[in-house]
Amino acid sequence: LVSEWVDGVKLSELDAAELRDLIPIAQEVFLTQLLQVGFFHSDPHPGNLLKMSDTSKGRIALLDFGLMATLKQEDMDTMVSSIIHLANKDYPALVDDFISLEILPQDCDRSKVVPLMDKALSPYIKGGGAKKYEEELRRQYGFDGTSAGSRGGFQAMTNDMLTVLNDIPFSIPPYFALLARAVVTLEGIALTGDPDYKIVMEAYPFVARKLLAEDRP
Repeated sequence: LVSEWVDGVKLSELDAAELRDLIPIAQEVFLTQLLQVGFFHSDPHPGNLLKMSDTSKGRIALLDFGLMATLKQEDMDTMVSSIIHLANKDYPALVDDFISLEILPQDCDRSKVVPLMDKALSPYIKGGGAKKYEEELRRQYGFDGTSAGSRGGFQAMTNDMLTVLNDIPFSIPPYFALLARAVVTLEGIALTGDPDYKIVMEAYPFVARKLLAEDRP
């Protein structure tokens, strides 16, 4: 066990304006772990992140490395592709990514998966966290009192849910639960500083730089 004293203030003690200033730094820290190093902190709650006292460099310190996860290089590469495809709403290509990540089986019914991806993920791309995601889903299914939903109502939502549960066999890789935990936690911190934070679109420049640096197709 190695311990080191770090001078700083926990993110849980910062106000919204201070958090907003740290969003790009924290984002870079996590994406580097996830998509370049392949070894990431899985419990990045505000008490485990410090704004270091050396503020001129805008540094963040991570505490408590008791919960970590490892990614294979091929999975990191696929995640880079999946962020690009998600940001561009290229759901057919995203299905291929999910198959490579072993979330979906090779023989999944794409005619069912792609439309459901569109419904479930397009609102998320817009950002704003759970509240705005819920608002968009309500609009999509016509629960907001408008006729915006192409086939709105509870029956349509129930049919989509049953399709996911009964017709689309999916699995969650062991590391994915830890990844989801980390992403949800970090997104929550970012939303405290910026209620309109768009996690997918904010990650796009990082993955674009990575692709260009590696000269990948």
